[in-house]
Amino acid sequence: MLRSAARFWRQTPQLYKRQAFTRDFTIAIDGPAASGKSSTARAVAQELGFGYIDSGSIYRCATLLALRNNIASDIDKHWPELIDLIGKTGVEIKIQPNSNRSLSVVAAKTGRLVVPSVQILLDGEDVSNDIRTPEVNRLVAKVASDGGVRSAVLNIQRSLAANADTKATETQGNGKDPHVIPGGVVMDGRDVGTTVFPNAELKIYLDASAMARAIRRWDEMNSQLKNKQTEEAARKQENKADTSVPVEYPSVEDIARELEQRDYADINRQHSPLRIAPDAVVIDNTNLTFEQQVYSITDLARERMGLQRKYDDI
Repeated sequence: MLRSAARFWRQTPQLYKRQAFTRDFTIAIDGPAASGKSSTARAVAQELGFGYIDSGSIYRCATLLALRNNIASDIDKHWPELIDLIGKTGVEIKIQPNSNRSLSVVAAKTGRLVVPSVQILLDGEDVSNDIRTPEVNRLVAKVASDGGVRSAVLNIQRSLAANADTKATETQGNGKDPHVIPGGVVMDGRDVGTTVFPNAELKIYLDASAMARAIRRWDEMNSQLKNKQTEEAARKQENKADTSVPVEYPSVEDIARELEQRDYADINRQHSPLRIAPDAVVIDNTNLTFEQQVYSITDLARERMGLQRKYDDI
């Protein structure tokens, strides 16, 4: 649990000297399922002009491959086949910076904080919604527990990070020694700070209560359902026929139980289990606004790059 919002904003990192970085800066954001890692990481990346990699979506793509190739029902007998499929399938993660999707919370100075949407492509096919279905949710922990799968995904993670679109967006200071935000990347997942990028300049462990996370996941699922219903209504109007397919999502309580099972599986898996890196900053966002958690992370990054903090009063 975060000690208090007021104290956290003034926290000074003890492991880094204030200096101007001249190389890429990596932010690793880990945490359990539905802790807000993805939306937070996207907003942080947009704020700093960094590239963004959703590592969890890669495991979801692997799970979707298992389902589509009819090997999910007996996955323990098909690990080599799935690993081969992962190696042969192209994964792309594209940020849409001008997204209209935004949070309902309004920040004090900046107005509405917009979270860029992300498009996940599997061999060129948009699977952004397909990898968020209940079927994928139930199987992804099992897929992510296999060491061979994790090794295959690790190669994809590092390759995507190396080629992420990034640019400097701020300069502070005048004269001969300006402090500049360098290019960088934000990656979220469950082992980014411990396995994927153990030398990341800033590591965050984002957490929340199981019920708070379940409510967020339920809202996400119902948002997808509304989008599907809107699309189906448009097709019905165009085709003059009812093409809708009833979709039933689990209750908040069911989702909470699934998340607790996922947490147990992630923490106790043999390969790259979910852990808090020794040098990570832990943020429990159960009672924080979205702006507070985003701006606290961006200010920590600025501070470790030798730049001034911007949001101490948020």
